[in-house]
Order: sequence, then C-alpha cells, then structure tokens
Amino acid sequence: MKIKIIEYFWAVGHKTRRKGSHKMPLVLGQSLEINRMTFKVHKIEGGKITLNVLRYDGTLIKELVVEKGKSSFYRPFSMDAGHQYTVKITRF
Repeated sequence: MKIKIIEYFWAVGHKTRRKGSHKMPLVLGQSLEINRMTFKVHKIEGGKITLNVLRYDGTLIKELVVEKGKSSFYRPFSMDAGHQYTVKITRF
C-alpha cells in the first residue's frame, strides 16, 4: 500500500490545473516534502491513517485522516490562488 498525494494549482478566474503526483510508502514515520511542507505518517490503524502536515520549521499545520477507499482534501489558507492537495491510499 502507498499514499498518493496529487498536487493542484488553482487561482480565481482560472481553471484548476494538476501539477503533479507524489507517492510514498505507507510506513509509520515516513515523510515527504512538497512545496516546503512535509506530509508525515503519524498513525496507522485499520483502514485509516493520520497524516500530519508540517511547516518547513516543523510546526504542525493540520492533521488529515484518510480512510481506505476515500480521499482527503487539503487547501492551505489563501484568498486568491495557491496549491491544493488530494490524499488517497492506493494499492500500488
């Protein structure tokens, strides 16, 4: 099993564009840095995981709970443009 993080760029008045896809193994403590943010596996229990989204200096921004078969959405606070992320658990 792996964690797939799909990165999009959005802006007011523009079409949302997919910028990339990142995969990391589903292992406790595993982390991946995207755009100066770190996505770290904090807890694995049954069919769901808890991901911590950390700032570049290690400060916790948000805790995402992702269930198997469902996706989780995260958009950092912005007024007019920025990145957004969709997190899924995949088999491959």
